[in-house]
Amino acid sequence: MKKTVQPNFIVIGSMKSGTTTLCHLIGQHPDVFMSEPKEVEFFCKDEIYEKGWDWYMSLFDGAKNKPAIGEGSTSYTKAPLFPKVPERIARHLPDIRLIYIVRHPLERIESHWMHRVRHGDVRTFRKMLREYPNLIDTSRYWSQIQLYRKYFRDDQILVLFFEDLKKKPEMVLKQCFAFLNVNPGVRLANPAERRNVAPKTRAESDLLKRMKENPLLDAAGRIIPSSLKKYIKEKLEIRIDSRPVWEEAKRKLVISDISGEARTFLSFYGKPADFWDLSIK
Repeated sequence: MKKTVQPNFIVIGSMKSGTTTLCHLIGQHPDVFMSEPKEVEFFCKDEIYEKGWDWYMSLFDGAKNKPAIGEGSTSYTKAPLFPKVPERIARHLPDIRLIYIVRHPLERIESHWMHRVRHGDVRTFRKMLREYPNLIDTSRYWSQIQLYRKYFRDDQILVLFFEDLKKKPEMVLKQCFAFLNVNPGVRLANPAERRNVAPKTRAESDLLKRMKENPLLDAAGRIIPSSLKKYIKEKLEIRIDSRPVWEEAKRKLVISDISGEARTFLSFYGKPADFWDLSIK
């Protein structure tokens, strides 16, 4: 009879906090197996969860005798968008170990917007902040981890910080390997390597898309000089090669909204209150 292999750790996010890099680096350890693809999203998306437990287990068939077997899905810390995740994981894998990596809440929000634009969401930063609550909710780290602490002991949860991964990757990886009960002394070839760094620097705005779909404007475009078309295109594109600019009132509102739980989170997980600058300037 075929031996069933199941994961014993999951990287649960947060999105745009170095999860892809972290999973890649962890997976280089000779005693660690990471699923392929990384973003399984089994416990968050109903249509994937309905594929069943046997399907999920099949993702780990290649693990053989490795002692640390895992996956990583950033959508596992996107409540209330996906509220069932902690309960589902606890139901199937009550002894699982969880790794949660976070970063400066505002920087994560900015990077989240840039990610969505690169993947086809044409909303401006201002509009997405207004219309897409998950942009901010994913940065409510204390609220997100509290949902897991209802089901899992604190010694089952390792919280890491993106800022530490950038500055001291060897230290962070040593923490991970010790947490996963594999040799923490293993040294990787390139622990500072970053993954999932998107090269795309511009995206079409909603207006530009509508113009391109308009047959009259499309016909006019055939007689407009290429230099003028290039100028118009550049003016109407959304730039994503740099951080978005906050409206000061909105920035203050978001900081006021999330700073309290950010301080609680930092304190609980051993960081000073000023680890992230969330001052209202």
